[in-house]
Amino acid sequence: MKSGKTKIYRYNLALPLDMFNELKTAAKDNGITVVELLRKFIKLGLYVLRMQGKPDSTLIIREGNNEKQIIIF
Repeated sequence: MKSGKTKIYRYNLALPLDMFNELKTAAKDNGITVVELLRKFIKLGLYVLRMQGKPDSTLIIREGNNEKQIIIF
């Protein structure tokens, strides 16, 4: 009988110290943990990977009145 619980997988990740410190700062600035921040990054990365297979896909990043367009190949 299924318990309805989601199975969790663990993965050890080695990062350079400067990248880890940047992650810690970004997490703190956003009021979340480093793990939560990494999960958000992974979700975004998976979305971008899915876009790669679609013709004419474009990712637009808007910061105030400035837009950056990233073309996905």
